[in-house]
Amino acid sequence: MKTIKIAFAALAALVLTSCGTYTYQETTSRYVEPSRAGFITPVVADMEVSAEKIVHAVEIPVVLKRREVVAIMAAEDRGIESGIVMKWKKYALAQTLKKYNADDIVAPTFTITPSPTKQNVLVITVTGHTATYQNFRKATKADVELFAPFVEKRADYNMQGALLLQHTR
Repeated sequence: MKTIKIAFAALAALVLTSCGTYTYQETTSRYVEPSRAGFITPVVADMEVSAEKIVHAVEIPVVLKRREVVAIMAAEDRGIESGIVMKWKKYALAQTLKKYNADDIVAPTFTITPSPTKQNVLVITVTGHTATYQNFRKATKADVELFAPFVEKRADYNMQGALLLQHTR
């Protein structure tokens, strides 16, 4: 936690001493969900997870305005992650997926630091295990029943936009 605050303080110092231009870049993954009228046949797949842990560093040019630095620090003080930081992580994750030709990264962790050699550049390091999906098939009743304990009677989950499976006996 202390390391994060020091990194953001260093980032704030960089921003306050630089000219204020805004750079925006985004790579999107997993945003598009099928929205069709009628029924969709559920599909399941096996996830093959690599035993080898990968570490991939992604450089992102970042020039923040003062209010963005304040927003990041305020979110940190409230114990939440700011939208700006989430975008950086999503971009780094997408670049890592491309590099390793993976479908997912299992248990990713992120380290965000200012570049030691480049001004206005952040280095986001993604660590985790690559995974690919194989053996796509129509879900059977047994497959669907595996999900029941996770979605039934769970009012504490945010299920907005999710397919809710009801287990009936």
